[in-house]
Parts: sequence; C-alpha cells; structure tokens
Amino acid sequence: MNTRQISLLIAGLLWIVVGLRIASRGLTWLEPYFQQPDWHLALLGLSVIIGIVKAMTVLRKAVQRRIDKADEIDDSPINYLIGWIKLLGSRGVIVITIMICIGIGLRFWRSHGGDPFNIFGFIYLGIALALISSSIFFFKAIKNR
Repeated sequence: MNTRQISLLIAGLLWIVVGLRIASRGLTWLEPYFQQPDWHLALLGLSVIIGIVKAMTVLRKAVQRRIDKADEIDDSPINYLIGWIKLLGSRGVIVITIMICIGIGLRFWRSHGGDPFNIFGFIYLGIALALISSSIFFFKAIKNR
C-alpha cells in the first residue's frame, strides 16, 4: 500500500472508532427507553434515518473533499504516519476541535440537569451512524489510489 492508501485507511478507521465511541455513549443514554419501550423509540428510528441520510449527503461530500486531497500526499516515509492528518487539513482539524468542544459542553450540560428526556442520546446515535456508514467512502477510495 502507498501512503495515500494508508492515509485513507487510517481516516476511515478513525471515523469508525469515533462513531463507535459516540454510539456507545448514545446507547447508554437511551438504555431506559429500551427497558420500557414507549413512543420515544420512534425517535430512535428517526435518528437512524437522519444518520443514514446525513452520511449519504453531507458526509459523502466531506469525504470526497478529503479523498481529493489524497493526491497531494507524497510517498515520503513521514507521510506513512501523518498522511491522514494532511487529509483532514487545517480546516478539518478546526471543525473536529469545535465538535469535540460542543460534545464536552453537551455532556457537561446533561450532567448538570439538562436533557431530562435523553434527547442527546438520539442525537449522538444519529451522528455515530452517519460517521460509521460514511467511512465506507474512504475504503472504496483505497482501490482507486
């Protein structure tokens, strides 16, 4: 595998790992609804649909922009380690940092009495499904590089 393919593989795996972590948190918050199902489970279906639609539209375009940057990665030895960072670019790093800060803020707010209906669980699950399902675009691009 060349550096472009390895960078795409690492980026795809990173999206899966982050998605699984977010899904774990969301499912933990939704546990009361699984134990006593009621109308809230309809929100679970809605978050799944929103997550998949987001993956096929918004995140697909974002991944394609990252994939297009793969051609800028040369085969120097250091890029085998940090090529995936070049895929993200400075704008991507800023967006990820903002998203992490928002997540920390949401968890802080939730732990201090916010979100009595576990809405964040549905949001987290939708985001997780979008990340996990859109990571496939990274893996598909490996063949072409």
